Amino acid sequence: MLVARAVRELQIAREDTNVSLARLASETGSSESALSRFERLELEDVGVVRLSEIASALGYEISLGIHPVGDPLRDRAQLAIGRRFDPLMGPAWKILNEVLLREPGDRRSWDKVVQLVESEPPYAIGVDIESRIRDVQALVRRTRERETDHRVEHILLVLADSVTNRRLVGELVENLGDAYRTPMRELRKDLRRGVRLPGSGVLLV
Repeated sequence: MLVARAVRELQIAREDTNVSLARLASETGSSESALSRFERLELEDVGVVRLSEIASALGYEISLGIHPVGDPLRDRAQLAIGRRFDPLMGPAWKILNEVLLREPGDRRSWDKVVQLVESEPPYAIGVDIESRIRDVQALVRRTRERETDHRVEHILLVLADSVTNRRLVGELVENLGDAYRTPMRELRKDLRRGVRLPGSGVLLV
């Protein structure tokens, strides 16, 4: 727990500098009993402000940050795109939603994985849905990272058919490279027929 770790580190800092609870209470406008409960994690709600006040009195500061550990929650627009994508699939496909990437401990997931039901060897496509291209390079980097999931043979980036996306889709494909140049018309035809795709690609729906 982040709060428990911060409290423990502040207690160690206080003891290492020989600052008494009485002195710290005086500096922070608190009471010894409250600070004692604080260090024993007996206070119900220890906020960032309180942590910062105690840290400052001891010559430290609290630093907060966020770090990606998985995919963000999908918004309504992405869900709507997914609903438009599903009918493009012929009956030969099995559609799986929210499939975790294979790497152990990796909390990222494909929005969808589509598999040919009767295929030997097995064949699957990883589907990543985006409502809007916000940063071409960031999307390319994320796609490159997903290419390490060898359960899928090809990747489909499925985008909303919007003015912005139509304007940027050429740049996106150019940066993704030759492996993603399968024409959209061909992608739609092969998905409907239930056959292996000739390559990865970008699809506007």
